Amino acid sequence: MKGLIRISTLALTLAILAMGTHAQDVQNVDVKTLPQSDIKKAQQAMQDAGLSVDQAAEIARQKGATEQQIRDFENRINDGNTSGAEQIISDPVEEANEMVEDQQDVEKSTRQAGFDTRGRIFGSYLFNSKNLTFEPSTAIQTPKTYEIGIGDQLLINIWGNSQNNYQLTVNQNGQILIPDVGPLYIAGMSFETANSRIKQRLTEIYSDMGGNNPGTFAQVNMGQLRSIQVNLVGEVTTPGTYTLPVTASVFNALYLSGGPNNIGSFRNIKVIRDNKTLKTIDIYNFLVDADPSDNISLKDNDILFIPPAEKRVEVEGEFRRTGIFEMKENEMLDVLVRFAGGFTENAYLQQMQIHRKTQQGQQIVDVTFNRIGTTPLVNGDVISNTRILESFENRVSISGAVYRPGEYEWIPGMTLADLVNKADGLSPDVYKNRGLITRFNPDLTTLTIPFAVDQLANGSLNIPLQQEDIVTIKSHFSMGEQASISISGEVMNPGQLPWSENTTLSDVLFMAGGYTEAADSSFIEISRRLSYSEASQISDSLVHIFNIKHSRGLKIDGDQPFYLEPYDRISVKRAPGYREQASATITGEVVYAGNYALRNKNQRISDLVALAKGITPQAFLDGATLRRTTPELGTENIAIDLRTILKQPGGENDLLLRNGDILSIPEFMQTVKISGKVLNPYSVTFEPGQNAKFYINQTGGFADRAYKRKVYVQYPNGYAAPTKSFLGIKSYPEVTAGSQVIVPEKPVKERNTGEWIAIVSVLSSLALSAATIINLTN
Repeated sequence: MKGLIRISTLALTLAILAMGTHAQDVQNVDVKTLPQSDIKKAQQAMQDAGLSVDQAAEIARQKGATEQQIRDFENRINDGNTSGAEQIISDPVEEANEMVEDQQDVEKSTRQAGFDTRGRIFGSYLFNSKNLTFEPSTAIQTPKTYEIGIGDQLLINIWGNSQNNYQLTVNQNGQILIPDVGPLYIAGMSFETANSRIKQRLTEIYSDMGGNNPGTFAQVNMGQLRSIQVNLVGEVTTPGTYTLPVTASVFNALYLSGGPNNIGSFRNIKVIRDNKTLKTIDIYNFLVDADPSDNISLKDNDILFIPPAEKRVEVEGEFRRTGIFEMKENEMLDVLVRFAGGFTENAYLQQMQIHRKTQQGQQIVDVTFNRIGTTPLVNGDVISNTRILESFENRVSISGAVYRPGEYEWIPGMTLADLVNKADGLSPDVYKNRGLITRFNPDLTTLTIPFAVDQLANGSLNIPLQQEDIVTIKSHFSMGEQASISISGEVMNPGQLPWSENTTLSDVLFMAGGYTEAADSSFIEISRRLSYSEASQISDSLVHIFNIKHSRGLKIDGDQPFYLEPYDRISVKRAPGYREQASATITGEVVYAGNYALRNKNQRISDLVALAKGITPQAFLDGATLRRTTPELGTENIAIDLRTILKQPGGENDLLLRNGDILSIPEFMQTVKISGKVLNPYSVTFEPGQNAKFYINQTGGFADRAYKRKVYVQYPNGYAAPTKSFLGIKSYPEVTAGSQVIVPEKPVKERNTGEWIAIVSVLSSLALSAATIINLTN
């Protein structure tokens, strides 16, 4: 009965336990992500035990499986159609490769849980890295020393006078059966020995294969290789039995199992074969020295045993590699430093510290660099070292007006002149009146020492320097305001220019690119600051003003030089009579439409029509418009009455033209457009003498929410006429051809709660008053 329960439990929990996951972790396994091979195993186990899915599910519940896991398992069985009648893969190597892939899928989901999630255990990345893999490979040349085993396939090719091909598999008796030759025992032989034995036996049926001049030849190759089973036990991330290709090595098996878990040893992994420890594997040999000698080939039924790590220490601070390392007995601190990759360039080597736990508490052990080869370590030690200090032992620095500012070596007896010489001397722009030395006192407060730079330059002054002194020598350009001159007005490049001694007005005009065509060179204004002495007195004066007459040419001897002073402001005025060429355009129904130059400031709209030789018979004067663009208002359409303008030239309606004006005179229009809140917004035929109400009725009348009091007519020339009302009688404006009748929408007035309360109160008062009057009357 116990055997039946064990088998039926395996039926469902084999998938849930995920290739060896402990039963207490069943609820943490996602059945949806398990490999299909595990689902097949589970279903086969159920069939062998004679259990239904429901019976197996009940047993799984007792083992801690959740209802969701059970439903997911049933769905996987139904979706996969994994019936017991499905054929089992007969090829052992192909089956082994499939098992490897399935096991890798499981490990991808369990590796990170098995190792320290922070990745601090040295070596753990070897088995949980996505970019590093130790998959067993079958695509390799068969070595001569390869040991033939049961299940191996051999391929024999015969060519020459005879041709034939054989595919032979080593049977359970360790033999291959060669047709017409008989059985040949080769299990346990090396590939080289088996090759010779096979060729020797083939000479029995191919007589010309032997001798010094053979006519028939044979070649023996390995075909499909057998699979082996390896057991991984102990502190393994996923312990269990793994089916691997015969070419698999120790690292292949460790990678597939996820490697050692959080407490497993990386340096004491035992390979047990035939109940004896064949080899003890130290993964650090591979990680630290790239020594692959421990990565031996595995054999069928080998056991990899990973015991708990006996001694682990932690490294932090200025080491190239930090984390948790496993140490063996008799390994000293220098070995740990090698595992950690040595020290960083910032490490302070004169002292390291070991924080150690004892039965009495904790203690600190200071270790100097010369003792690391003799300092033992204890399980749980934390080794750290600090950075070297950032302060300098022998530094002085200089900045400012020297050729090579920066930091320099300080030596005893060094002077200020020595430092300036190291910096290649003072630059020509040096400010000679003062420099500063900033010096640190013993308590790290600072002391300022001033010195005269001109005395330093002539050698009459020298000051001894101390380490960490900071020397500051400024450029005169950095002292006070920088003198400049500004020029504005009618020059090509107005702006601010640097002032130099002996700068003249002609020089500044030259640097500004010369005059524009609009400049009046006979009237240039220069404003100048008051002098220091004048500014110290209270007065109403602000500046000095100079009015200069200057020629348009900038010849050296063309004008009397006017020398400028710092901060002078030059203003080149515009010539009063200068005007840029202007033009206006007339389009539409005129005899000569086009662009016309404006001859004077007083040219008007009527003049432009006259220049175009008048209007045509088709001209619609009531629709004429004027389009104007100005810097102040931008582009705008101006309503004009061209009929009145042509009757009264020069009148108040006859506007003065400006540059860019466009006068448009359209052809006669025959329609009126009705828009807004009417039942059928449309354009209708113009009928003389009718008003806006007539045209509104033509479109079906007013629509809902039409604002009848605000109906207006927009005439084609831009004018508009509103609806007028007197004693409730509306007077609608007259409509001309080309007009637009616009009926706006009545606005929605929203009242707040206070307004509604006030209205109700008023209505209530009125109703009460009315009722009172009626009662009194009665």
